[in-house]
Amino acid sequence: MKTVVFDRHVLEQEVKPHALLDRYRRLLAEDVMSRLAESDQLKSTGCPGCLSHGGSAAFEKLGMTYRQCETCRSLYVSPRPTEEVLVDFYRNSKSSLFWRERILPETRETRREKLFSPRAQWLLDVVDEYLPKAQMGVVVGYHNDLMIEELLRMEENLFKLLVTNPVADIECDHLKSENVVIRPMPESTLDAIGPSDIFLAFDILDRCVDTDALFSAATKSLAPGGLFVGSTTLISGFDLQVLWDRSESIYPPDRMNLLSIEGLTALYERHGFEALEFSTPGMFDVEIVRRSIQGAPQDDWPRFIRYLVENRDEEALHSLQEYLQRYRLSSFGRIVLRAVGTS
Repeated sequence: MKTVVFDRHVLEQEVKPHALLDRYRRLLAEDVMSRLAESDQLKSTGCPGCLSHGGSAAFEKLGMTYRQCETCRSLYVSPRPTEEVLVDFYRNSKSSLFWRERILPETRETRREKLFSPRAQWLLDVVDEYLPKAQMGVVVGYHNDLMIEELLRMEENLFKLLVTNPVADIECDHLKSENVVIRPMPESTLDAIGPSDIFLAFDILDRCVDTDALFSAATKSLAPGGLFVGSTTLISGFDLQVLWDRSESIYPPDRMNLLSIEGLTALYERHGFEALEFSTPGMFDVEIVRRSIQGAPQDDWPRFIRYLVENRDEEALHSLQEYLQRYRLSSFGRIVLRAVGTS
C-alpha cells in the first residue's frame, strides 16, 4: 500500500481567504441554527466508520452535537439531518449561495493551480497505473468542476464522466463536453447507477448522511476491477487533534463525519475493498495550529505544541508537516481502493 508525501510550499491563505471565510462562517452559523439544528427531522446514528453505537458526546458546534466513537475514535454528528433536508440546505441556504457566488469564483484560479491541477494529474497517474482501460467514471462529490476541467485539459481521450451529486446542475452547468454528463442525484439513489470503472468520491465522505450506503452504492456500481478514489478529513490528523472543538475545520454539515484512520479502514474493509493507496498528503496542519495559537495566545494550549510553533523556524515546521504526511498523521486523507478478488 502506497503512502504519498507532497513537498509543495502552499499557503492556506492562498486557497482559503480568511476575510471571506469569516463572512461565510457567520452565514453558516445562522443557516445551521435555523435550517438544521432546529429541524424536527434529526435522526440518531451510530459511528460512520465502525458502526459502533457506543459514542459519547464530545462537544457542540452550531447547536449540533458531535459524538466520539469509543471503538475507533471517529467523530460524528448525531442526531443529524435527513438527506432531503441537506439537499435543500446545499441548494438554497444563504451560506451555500455565498460559497458558490463569492468564495469559489474569487479563489478559482488559485485553487485550480494549487489544488485541482495536481489532483487531476494524480488521478490520471492512478488510472494509468491501476486501470488504464477505464471507460466510465462516476463523480459523486461536491466542488469537482475544476478537477473535471483539468482532466479534460490534460487528457484528450478522457473516459466518460457522470457527475451525480445533488447540486451537480448548479456547480457544473458550465462544463460543455461530450465526455461529461450532468445528472443530479441524491445519495440514496446512487446504487442504481453503473456499471462504472471508477467511483470518484472527493468532498463527499465528510458530509454524506450515510457513509455505509455510499460504499454500498460504490460496490454495486463498480465493474470488476473498478476503483474507489476519494478524499476526506480525518479526525486523527494533527491539527484536529490539537485544536479539537476550537478547530475552524470542524463544522456541520460539511464535516458531519470525521473518520479516524481506523474508522475509515473499518469502513472500506467492511465493504470488501483493499487499499492500493492510503495517504495523508495534507499541507496545512502545522500552519493552521500556528495561526490558531497566534490568534489566541491567552488560551490554554499544549505546552510543547506552543513552544514548537513559537520557537522553531520555517524549515523545522515544514519538516514536521512532511513527517505528518509520511506517517499518515495529517487531517487530509486520500484513498485509492479496489474490491478484493477483482483483477
